[in-house]
Amino acid sequence: MKRLSQISSRNILIIFLALTALFLAQMVWWIVFQVRNSNQTMTFFLETVESERQWASELLNSHYAEIYDAASVTAAEIEGSVPEKKMYCDPAISGMAMEKASAISGLEDSLYFSFPSGGDNLLVFLAQNYPNDVISANKHLSYMPAREGLLSRPEWVTPGLIQIDDEVVRSIKTARDRHIKMFVMEGSFFILLIMLGAYAIYLALARTRRIREEQLLFVHSVTHELKIPLTSINLFLDTMRRRNYDTRIVAELAPKMKEDIGRLSNLIDNILLVRKLADKETETKLEAIDLSSELKRFASGIYERIGSAGGTLSTGIEDGIKVRADLPELIKVCETLVDNSVKYRRESSLALAINLRRVDRNAEIQFQDNGPGIPAGMEDELFEPFVRANHDPRKSVPGSGLGLYIAREYVRRSKGNISIRNAPAGGCLVTIKFKVTG
Repeated sequence: MKRLSQISSRNILIIFLALTALFLAQMVWWIVFQVRNSNQTMTFFLETVESERQWASELLNSHYAEIYDAASVTAAEIEGSVPEKKMYCDPAISGMAMEKASAISGLEDSLYFSFPSGGDNLLVFLAQNYPNDVISANKHLSYMPAREGLLSRPEWVTPGLIQIDDEVVRSIKTARDRHIKMFVMEGSFFILLIMLGAYAIYLALARTRRIREEQLLFVHSVTHELKIPLTSINLFLDTMRRRNYDTRIVAELAPKMKEDIGRLSNLIDNILLVRKLADKETETKLEAIDLSSELKRFASGIYERIGSAGGTLSTGIEDGIKVRADLPELIKVCETLVDNSVKYRRESSLALAINLRRVDRNAEIQFQDNGPGIPAGMEDELFEPFVRANHDPRKSVPGSGLGLYIAREYVRRSKGNISIRNAPAGGCLVTIKFKVTG
């Protein structure tokens, strides 16, 4: 078990893909085998029917050969006498007679053998329906009427006179096609199942890997966020101890220590909140709010903060827009977005714009700054826990990567939608949409 646990997810994925390829190859081989088997079965049936045709031809000719030989003996025994008409008790013979040689030319509408007997000829007339009576027992074959007139040899029934029924051939080919279609459909269905199963397992492996990466990222982020304020507080305490608790030093360092303790407290609160949001342990109280008034009130409350950060704030808020949302959660979302704009501002002054307008039946809130924007391709990834945009590796920006995740969950709980992208003129543009209620 210990050795198995040491196998990396990459090796598991390689083994899984190899097994999947083996199963697919096996299924494709099964389809090819069944198709080939169906073709061989059809060929076997056609060859069997062809053998039946050859056998029917040989059977008839064998019978006629016996009649021919017996009639030859009879003609020799008659020795020129003129017997009365004599009938054979054989279904293949319709009659027998002695005729003058000059009268044979008038028998073109009959099917007969002729044997010389003295100065006359012994005529043996064959029943023209007899071959059809024999062959009719085989539903696969049909008999073509033979030519009329004198037969010069006993083996006169050729394979061409015995035809394989076209309906039989069509039914054999139809059965073949039906079986091929069935095998192809079944094989394709199982291949689809295998591919869907492979995709599902791949997603599970990818999700496991992503969870592992998130766990490592969580440990890294939390360790980093905990270590910085703890190191700072430890340094402040050492400084205060070396200065023998100088009141001036204490007055200077105490607010900073308080700020670091607040930072630690916020991090712990956010981690606990993420767990509660994931487990849906918190309740959402949706209420009708005047979004225009609340957003104006929020904007007026952050003017001082933006100014102290060396920035400017502009607003464009349309009046009379009302929505249903959880107001405290919405305010926290707005505070998170403003906090990100302040933390990630450029060296130049910050310019933040907060706009609200009605678009069709939606209320659209936009937060736009003049910061560095976001890396391409991270528009959705930034809303995942502990994911942060690393604009400048040389610059350490405080934060745990939980703010946008919590903001997205808050907006979703109020039946809204939040997105982030780079503004056309530069900077970051965050858009929040809610359904308008009035």
